Amino acid sequence: MQGIFRRLASTGLTGLAIASCALMAPDPALALSEQEILEKLESVPVFLIVNGDGQSLTASVGETEEEQVQVPLVFINSIEAENFLAAAAEENSPIVEGAQLAVLPLNEVYSEASSQLDSPDTLVYVPSTQSVQQASQIAQQEFQGVPLYAAVDLEQGQYLLTSDNTLPMFFSLADLQSQVSVLLENNPAMEEVIGVEVTTFEGILRNMAANDPDIDDFLELVQFVPASETLQYLESLSNGGN
Repeated sequence: MQGIFRRLASTGLTGLAIASCALMAPDPALALSEQEILEKLESVPVFLIVNGDGQSLTASVGETEEEQVQVPLVFINSIEAENFLAAAAEENSPIVEGAQLAVLPLNEVYSEASSQLDSPDTLVYVPSTQSVQQASQIAQQEFQGVPLYAAVDLEQGQYLLTSDNTLPMFFSLADLQSQVSVLLENNPAMEEVIGVEVTTFEGILRNMAANDPDIDDFLELVQFVPASETLQYLESLSNGGN
């Protein structure tokens, strides 16, 4: 993976060097089985807006009118879903009547899309506004998609793995930086060589479902890490909070 970093940007978030990278473009890919993909998605909670009949809010996708299909809007962040509903209410949109948030593990949504649509790739994922802004700052250009963040060794051009040989990819930049801060406490000399790579969740999923043995081992190591903010929100729901 030498030479994969295209540019460095400096941020004031933790004093780390931030690297942007196009390694996970859609074309290179790995054919994981659908069951393996579903297992990786099981830990990712997502939010759908559903009506009184349990039908989810959808969007039209397709290059032509004849090819367009209705696919669910899948919110990665509860706040974005709530803001969407609030904006719809201000506009007196009919979708608000009886609408509520449904929380589901992404593997269930992905599996249903796989059985009912031509491809689960057609799902429309809605990232948090803050995460997209942070990803755009790292990439130094407009960022399209749901950002995923991973720690890298800038000198070696390699991802940093956990002690159990997994590659955590974070939906929250702050969560990744928190983990890196713990590492730097024990290894302060690494501060100059640890960076952050940003890629898209959609691109990772496409790669997993495609076929390229060259990155087989790499994608098998990927572990999706939900945002701690989302997990705290779910905990508040289980405790009867709002």
